[in-house]
Amino acid sequence: MSVLAQDLALLLLDNESGRSTVDLGRRHRAVGSAILLDLIRIGKVTVDVPAGDPKAARPVVRDTAATGDAVLDKALSLLADKDRKLGWAAENIGHACWRAQLDALTDRGLVRHEEGRFLGVIHTNSWPSGDPSHEEAVVDRIRDAVVGGRQPDEPTLLLVMILNGIGALPALLPDEDKKAVTEQAARLVREHTENGPWGEVFKGLDAALFTVLLAG
Repeated sequence: MSVLAQDLALLLLDNESGRSTVDLGRRHRAVGSAILLDLIRIGKVTVDVPAGDPKAARPVVRDTAATGDAVLDKALSLLADKDRKLGWAAENIGHACWRAQLDALTDRGLVRHEEGRFLGVIHTNSWPSGDPSHEEAVVDRIRDAVVGGRQPDEPTLLLVMILNGIGALPALLPDEDKKAVTEQAARLVREHTENGPWGEVFKGLDAALFTVLLAG
């Protein structure tokens, strides 16, 4: 299952309106990055960095066998179909797989799909919160890591990295000081990047590549 990407998509939806809390460009880059990370973590994809240049990095499909997850399999198909630089691949995947992520969240009961009409003419879709317990647990883990100083697990740290990279973390923790949250998250990510076995875990997907993934 696209665990990281689904959690990120859930966090980027407003619970009441059911619409994205960030602009489309940042949303696509972020969700696409999370999907790529899900694929990297299960050994389906690695990242090739020609001459050590992060800007030239490209995702490489190592295993095309179906995962059984609709989102991951669609992303694998897109990656196998055309060679793309890392950031462009993330943006394309995020755009192509956004609706599939919402469908998966709906199937799990975490959001509700609501249809409507704007001015009685324009068809609209929204995905307000269904069962909020899972999202609340994810936010609690993020708060504990960023504000409480608790050691994060790998998915939580990656969510912090992505959310902070697109400037969406302070809105997730509205009761905390915005500047302090941003600085503490950056420090948390930096410490784990410098001291943790990132090269082995992510097969070369280090902090410089995250910058390429999320810049846009």
